[in-house]
Amino acid sequence: MKLLSTYEESHPAAAAPPDLCAAIGTGLFEHLVPDGVPEPEGTYSSDSDAACQYRTAKDRPIDSDTYGFSRVRLLRHGQVGWDSGADRAADALASSCANTSLAGQLHTTSSLGDGACTAYNDEGKDGTATGSAVIRRGADLLWVDYYTHPGTAGQAQQAVTEVTLATLAAVH
Repeated sequence: MKLLSTYEESHPAAAAPPDLCAAIGTGLFEHLVPDGVPEPEGTYSSDSDAACQYRTAKDRPIDSDTYGFSRVRLLRHGQVGWDSGADRAADALASSCANTSLAGQLHTTSSLGDGACTAYNDEGKDGTATGSAVIRRGADLLWVDYYTHPGTAGQAQQAVTEVTLATLAAVH
């Protein structure tokens, strides 16, 4: 048991950035989320787990019908026993993709990371658009959620892709 305990301790998960919003670039969120401001309740960093959340400011003009939200979470997996961090992240990806997302049922795609599932949806003209993705790269797992009003599924897809690529670049 001592050998296994030593083996587990020697392969911990990599640390997440102390400020994921700053690492990704706050300008991106301010651009994507109308009147976007950081939401402290949804933003944190703890060891190998970090999140960044932006939403439309509550004090925006009362007559404005434009609003939005963006959230990204990074979870870095370490090796446990004989399961590598990448294996554990792949298992977590499969589990996450089996669940319903903000935007609807997730569908597998190979266009992002080492594996991913995505969903994009809109309510039609002048409606709300939503997008979600779960992405694995190596031992890292990302969850990206986005919505905007008004918007299209194409806009949601573009926003999720931009946030994903900026996050992957920031946490290389």
